[in-house]
Amino acid sequence: MSVEGRKVDVLNSAANVLIPALLALRAMGYDVSRPYDGEREWWRAETETVEFGAEDPLSLLGLVALRENRGAAWRASDAEIDAVMQEFGLSS
Repeated sequence: MSVEGRKVDVLNSAANVLIPALLALRAMGYDVSRPYDGEREWWRAETETVEFGAEDPLSLLGLVALRENRGAAWRASDAEIDAVMQEFGLSS
């Protein structure tokens, strides 16, 4: 949404979004923890049926959003990969 040509909200990946990301995960019904696997600490969000793991809360929220948006068939098809790579000028 914009007001007089200006964006009302601008969010960027930065330290000030990490706590809101954790709060959003909890509000979505996920149990959030920060386990240590013997080598590194990482973030985990889980319910009775699904578990996500990431290096930071924002990435964790992104994985949850990916799964919630695309469902169990979250992986991209070859056609989707080709189309997005072409759109953004990415090489394989």
